[in-house]
Amino acid sequence: MTRDEMDAVLDAHFRAEAAKDLDGVLATLTEDAEHDAVGFPVPVLNDHKAIRERYAELFEGLVDDTVEPVRRYHGDGFVVDECVITGRVDGVMLGIPGEGRTVSFRLLHVCEFRDGKMSRENVWMDAIAVLAQLGAFPAAA
Repeated sequence: MTRDEMDAVLDAHFRAEAAKDLDGVLATLTEDAEHDAVGFPVPVLNDHKAIRERYAELFEGLVDDTVEPVRRYHGDGFVVDECVITGRVDGVMLGIPGEGRTVSFRLLHVCEFRDGKMSRENVWMDAIAVLAQLGAFPAAA
């Protein structure tokens, strides 16, 4: 796939995420897509049903989120995309009740493409920043 084709798929994926459109998210993935949220207790997912459930949980936890693009790198069949996410945690995020607190964190996507769709989405979240903002660590003395 060309750089422009990969960008179009990834941008459609991100628009679907922003709209919390589960069908739209899944439409950007191959049937055998690998979804790997690094650091999450659930292992790598390889079927749309499990990927849908993961996204549904994420959509319930973080609301009114915005995405600030930082940079994007392209290679042969892959894209690395870095952004900063800011949103309100009304549900549970990383096992911590959000209680309406706002969090801001860096997010890195490493995505592979095949046949006009994403075949692999590898997500790296600055979980320590999220946990700190949700009060998971005692305040420094």
